[in-house]
Amino acid sequence: MILQKLPPFLNVVNSGIASLKIPKYSMTLTRLVLGLGGTSFTKAMIANIRIKAGVRIIYDVTGPVLDLINQYKGIQANAGYLTIDFTERDAATLVGKEIGGYDLLNMDDLTVEVTIAGATAPTLTATAYLVPTQNNPLIQKVLTFQVSTTASGKLAIPFNPKGALVKRLHLIYEGTDWTGTTNGNINRMEVKKNGIVIFDQSDLDNRFAQQEYRKVPQSKHFCVDFLQDNNASGALVTQDATALEWNAYLTAGDTVNVFAELIDLPNNA
Repeated sequence: MILQKLPPFLNVVNSGIASLKIPKYSMTLTRLVLGLGGTSFTKAMIANIRIKAGVRIIYDVTGPVLDLINQYKGIQANAGYLTIDFTERDAATLVGKEIGGYDLLNMDDLTVEVTIAGATAPTLTATAYLVPTQNNPLIQKVLTFQVSTTASGKLAIPFNPKGALVKRLHLIYEGTDWTGTTNGNINRMEVKKNGIVIFDQSDLDNRFAQQEYRKVPQSKHFCVDFLQDNNASGALVTQDATALEWNAYLTAGDTVNVFAELIDLPNNA
């Protein structure tokens, strides 16, 4: 593995969008680590991180949510660093681990945009983790959308992966949090493929299963994790799906922010 300090971000200001164009190394990018510094600059001040391939957004998340996702997966938490991981670090095989990496020569130009809000004299750096080119057309994406309801009960999540492999669906809600003995406001998730139930877990059951595989459940977070046992072949295949249902069951109305971890072709809309 090669660790390469990337060129400086442009427009690193108290409130604004800092940007970085990733050089086209003849390598596969498996991870970016952002270094946060300055007088006052925290992950909570990162309103958005977007990675674009050409003009297409392929990675879209906030600083706090990315930190939450990382901590769920057991990635090191540090106030001065924020990791963007395109791999499955704990996968049992090398192929399973690195399948989501970005082959830099085989993709459109990659740009990282970091929206900073309310920092004081911030500094921002990026270190690339690189491995030999894989010649693999698939990459990891993180895409997001929001859904809300004023009522309790079943909430259908309008999510169409369009043939992508689904690694995880992170649902972050605003209502009552879970405790060690109670469900959160999202108290159950059900997933159906072609009319057949492939995932049906209460919040309590789901968190227990995840902890069995050393995942770390996070506050106000329900994760539908098809890779919780670190077997990359468990990702949900959607290319052959004629129908998909993602049903959340709520105890009260709520706003849910959904972040989907996908393995997909870069140009698949």
